[in-house]
Amino acid sequence: MKTRITTIWSMMLSIVGLGLASSLMAAELPPSPAVAETFACNYKDGKDFDDKMKARDYMVAQIEKAGLKKVPGYHMTQTKGMAPAETLWMDVHPNFQVYGENRDAWDASGIGPGVDARFGAVEDCTAGLSALRRIHQREGGDDDGDGNDTNLVATLACKFKHGKGGDDMPDLTGHMGAVMAGMGDDGPGFAYLRTPITSGPDFPDVFINSMFENTSHWTRYVGQLFQTEAGQRMRNHMDMLLDCNISMWRSQQVVTPDEE
Repeated sequence: MKTRITTIWSMMLSIVGLGLASSLMAAELPPSPAVAETFACNYKDGKDFDDKMKARDYMVAQIEKAGLKKVPGYHMTQTKGMAPAETLWMDVHPNFQVYGENRDAWDASGIGPGVDARFGAVEDCTAGLSALRRIHQREGGDDDGDGNDTNLVATLACKFKHGKGGDDMPDLTGHMGAVMAGMGDDGPGFAYLRTPITSGPDFPDVFINSMFENTSHWTRYVGQLFQTEAGQRMRNHMDMLLDCNISMWRSQQVVTPDEE
């Protein structure tokens, strides 16, 4: 699956990510950016999530047989919005060095073509890379982390406004993190910035993913954004820098990493 760079995928999350799933809420992103291998996919006719999980099972068996490390894998399914992919898979590595080591070990193992064929029979995908940085993690907001739960993910796919760029993001994400923390239980359980390393024409400059337990949790957060002074200031700050489209996703962990 990691060599599905030969098939097709890249869209979100990162990082869009996330991305990501319930147990990613509990993950500690390091000060240096984490790296996400992203696979943005659309199902072939007659194929669905169950078929994808059969390919996942084959991949995990091959990884274990080859003696490779399993890395956290997260699967997102678009539920509302017009993003060009139905699903997003992200394999998350703690930093660039570990990503390089894991990728080289995968390529040397020779299992890639067989894994690619299994996934390629289910979906057409585009592969990409993104950097991930945590914006906010709510204290006590973690679930049981068993990887079986699903979360609602609100994804903002954004382009920089004229004259704005990546240098403006640390101030914005710091502002966002402070406001989210001040919301208490109404704030997202976990929020992160996904910055594409690979991209294409008209591709978003950044993705901002916020994770919620359910729709009611998300609507409480939206209420805070519009009904509080702090929320309005945060929205104004975002509007100064970014033009964004929103999409909604369901996310879950589908590969559990090896214990260190």
